[in-house]
Amino acid sequence: MKIRQYVNYTMVFCLLAWGSQFLTGCAESDHLDEYQYDNTPKEPGDPEKPTSDEITQKLEKIPGISDATIQYSKENPDKYGYYFNVEQLKDHKNPKGGTFKQRCYMKFKGWDRPVVLDTEGYALPDSVHEIYDEQDLVKYLKANYITVEHRYFGTSLPEDFDNTDFTYLYTDQAATDLHNVVTLLQKHLFPRTNKWVATGVSKSGITSALYAYYSDKNGWNDIDLFMPFCAPFIRGTEESCMEMTAGTYLINVCGNGYPAGSDEAVAYQRLRAIPAAISSNKALRDACLRKYHQNSPNEYKELLQYYEGAQLEKAATAGVICTFYNNLFGDFSYIQFSSWAKYVPDPAKAIAPTADESDIEAVVDFVFMDERELMKYIIKNSQKSVGRRAALDDNGIIALRKSEKEMPYYLQAYRELGSYCYDYSLVDGSYLTKKLAEEVGNLSSVESMYSKRYPGQWDGGKLMTSVHQWAATTTTQPIIFIYSYNDPWTANAIEDTEINPSRKVWKVINLIGTHSYEFLSKDKCDEAASKAIKDVIQSVLNITL
Repeated sequence: MKIRQYVNYTMVFCLLAWGSQFLTGCAESDHLDEYQYDNTPKEPGDPEKPTSDEITQKLEKIPGISDATIQYSKENPDKYGYYFNVEQLKDHKNPKGGTFKQRCYMKFKGWDRPVVLDTEGYALPDSVHEIYDEQDLVKYLKANYITVEHRYFGTSLPEDFDNTDFTYLYTDQAATDLHNVVTLLQKHLFPRTNKWVATGVSKSGITSALYAYYSDKNGWNDIDLFMPFCAPFIRGTEESCMEMTAGTYLINVCGNGYPAGSDEAVAYQRLRAIPAAISSNKALRDACLRKYHQNSPNEYKELLQYYEGAQLEKAATAGVICTFYNNLFGDFSYIQFSSWAKYVPDPAKAIAPTADESDIEAVVDFVFMDERELMKYIIKNSQKSVGRRAALDDNGIIALRKSEKEMPYYLQAYRELGSYCYDYSLVDGSYLTKKLAEEVGNLSSVESMYSKRYPGQWDGGKLMTSVHQWAATTTTQPIIFIYSYNDPWTANAIEDTEINPSRKVWKVINLIGTHSYEFLSKDKCDEAASKAIKDVIQSVLNITL
């Protein structure tokens, strides 16, 4: 379970509707295959792409910066940007502890233009084509764009890749990385008098807000305005990093409040009825269990270690419902509800005495679709399940890190950021108890995966509680928190009582948005939210656009 990066599925849907090719942005596995510079022979007369220019030369002259290169997109020859490395201390609390290279990227617009700092929470794409350097904020400000790879992701490694201690993977270290990069660039490239805005979405939004938080604690004055999008702040409990708030928001709020009889209102009721239908109806349940066993044999084997007999069937049913909620979480996060509400099947048909195979199959297919497959289903039927993992030892951590580039996030969630669990109150208790459903669901939790290898490292919710208190009482950093109504992560938003515009702390809810940066398009941000965001930008930066 993880916070995933922005995927512009609404744009994809529109392009597909117009007959264009299916496109994706940065996805839950973060980045695409490794990019290699295009060294293929050029046709006679083709212009050569320069490998160095004024910008790379300026970057290379800055103390602490190395490996500056200009890179062109193979897919779009007109798109290019600059990669470079910044030397950072492995441990900012110990200057003698050695250094590492932190990878950065820059899109240049002009020496006197504002600067948007995208506080990346994961790895940078290896391909310039996959860098989202024309996001709405960059377009709106006509700004230079800079993004910094988060430590322990990609090539920015304070310790060897196979070192599973992650000794310096803490938020204060990451915030100091950003402060050092900004200080360096403000001294040598873009002066502090330029307007500087720090932003990020999802985990990158958390990184942006924590940069503001540590700026207050450390007296830094780097940024004019912080703009975290869709950033959750999960406090958990003293004993556990897990919290049900987002799970409850998912089943009660996401998709609610639409006009009676609308596709959305009908879908909301159907989504709430699916867990009880699965747990109460044997024919539907058996079909789901067959699919579960077929798609996730390793998960099923894992359950065999804990349950037997009739209890095994009930536990596997809980696993099906956990999979449903996991997929539903992604659906609401990344695809506008209005784009898929009409595709939610009716579970009442599947459990009716007159139900045929197609009625049951429709529900089964939907239960096992993640957000990518749902997007494809809108065009053509497809299904896919999301797997779970048992507790990890060092070998398992290394293997997972090789297969999923966002793996260090899981440990951050266990240590400081908190994680989520689902609310199983809608299951039918006559067959499957809520307690068993929660028990099975928690087998796949961040806590279950990491508590054995990193015992006692959860901070008890101290950091996230402190962030909430800081937002409510002590922040001096201008910051606007932007969320989307149907996004489950909004359950852990900064609270309304913590907002005070007189202290330059704002909050905006986008009623039609997804888990993304967007605020300019009428199709992706409601007019009131868009205006509120623009008003804050203009008032804080003192510019008219």
